Amino acid sequence: MKYVKLLIILIATLSLIFGCSKDSTGPDNDDYDLYINEFMASNDFGPVDEYGNHGDWIEIYNSSDKAIDIGGMYITDDLEDLTAWQIPESKSDSTTIPAGGFLVLWADKEPTHGVLHVNIKLSGDGEQIGITDTDGTTVLDSLTYGAQETDISEGRYPDGTQAWEHYGEGYGSMYTPGEANGSGDTPQPIYYINEFMASNDYGPVDEHGSHDDWIEIYNAGNVTGNIGGMYITDDLEDLTAWQIPDTQPDSTEIPPGGYLLLWADKEPEQGVLHVNIKLSGDGEQIGLVESDGTTILDSLTYGEQTADISMGRLPDGADTWDYFGAGYTTMYTPGAQNGSGDVPKAIYYFNEFMADNDTFIPDPFGNYSDWIEIYNGGNILGNVSGMYITDDLEDLTAWQIPDTYPDSTVIPPGGFLLLWADKEPELGVLHVNIKLSADGEQLGLTESDGTTILDSLTFGAQQTDISEGRLPDGTDTWEFFGDGYEFQPTPGSANGE
Repeated sequence: MKYVKLLIILIATLSLIFGCSKDSTGPDNDDYDLYINEFMASNDFGPVDEYGNHGDWIEIYNSSDKAIDIGGMYITDDLEDLTAWQIPESKSDSTTIPAGGFLVLWADKEPTHGVLHVNIKLSGDGEQIGITDTDGTTVLDSLTYGAQETDISEGRYPDGTQAWEHYGEGYGSMYTPGEANGSGDTPQPIYYINEFMASNDYGPVDEHGSHDDWIEIYNAGNVTGNIGGMYITDDLEDLTAWQIPDTQPDSTEIPPGGYLLLWADKEPEQGVLHVNIKLSGDGEQIGLVESDGTTILDSLTYGEQTADISMGRLPDGADTWDYFGAGYTTMYTPGAQNGSGDVPKAIYYFNEFMADNDTFIPDPFGNYSDWIEIYNGGNILGNVSGMYITDDLEDLTAWQIPDTYPDSTVIPPGGFLLLWADKEPELGVLHVNIKLSADGEQLGLTESDGTTILDSLTFGAQQTDISEGRLPDGTDTWEFFGDGYEFQPTPGSANGE
């Protein structure tokens, strides 16, 4: 009977010990009430860290009524290795979770990025997560999860309970790293016609090198969208003018906060992003319509446009519109954030010259004259009319390029202009009243104010029918071109071709 009583006491004691464990999530701890509350193990377009990276993440929830510092604790993706990574103790301000609060750990194996970047990475195929006390043995919370969906999180609902839900596209609410689960917005893409160019002479080019009209669509929503099957129109009386093909869904996808460029060139045979409408520079309409052919997702009516100037929302998705390009604050940004473009400017370089042209290339009159190539390394159309060119930097206004034929002196961005240094200005505006010396001298291009030098160089003795030029174009490295060298001279086109 004595042994039976001892056995009953032993069983009762064991029941008390093992009865304290959380349901499949590790033992309780008298000092802490921490939960692995939400995580994402496959992050393509979801939350980003402070570096803009889409890393895996784990949210820890403190359900207690006191702040808890997890510095010195361990995080793992393998419950056989409870001390896989120790969270640094060096920055308690960063690793302390307030009472009832949340903390996000980035499971990106990039611990050099900060104390909240842990040296584990989650598997989208399923694995384990555990948080262990500073003793390296007491599991505060753990879980084993299965295969995950990309950009979908899994989390407890309500926070800290045993019930788990999914968050993201196709579910009731969005993921909420650092906030209460279930409090996220409704998952949805939101489309805007965000920027467009209706008169493109020297602006962006498509994959075929063509300067076509273009329309940028912006997804201001919180999940990836796809415009395949939707309609685009340049006439709001005809909402189904062109249906964007749904045959290549990878090409018509727009991530949250992302952009997609449609070429309005009436050449749909060139690809699903080439739509069968064309914009008018005189002003018209643009509409994006749901695949039902009736629900307008976004539309606008615009007025007369200027060549190579885009019109876009600023900020993205807002109701305010601005212009981008030459004469405005920033350049157009097809496929990128409006207002983030470079300052519009032309940048001029002496890019190549030949000071002893015996038989290489004749001018339009059949004369073998010295020549100078000007390259525009900027992002807008330039024009050298009214500027000065010289072969003596002590005389910056030796010759003013005439402004009487501005169409002849324009240089598109990335383009070239050939000047004949033959001292025969009567032959045309591109024939300048200087001549180069094969023994070596100077060249200068000066702004129309006669004092601001845009580019200059001093060159040495030259060889007959050999040019000297920058390689690549616009850089500080100079090479010779011609017989006996790697490349031939290329007056009016890119060096080294």
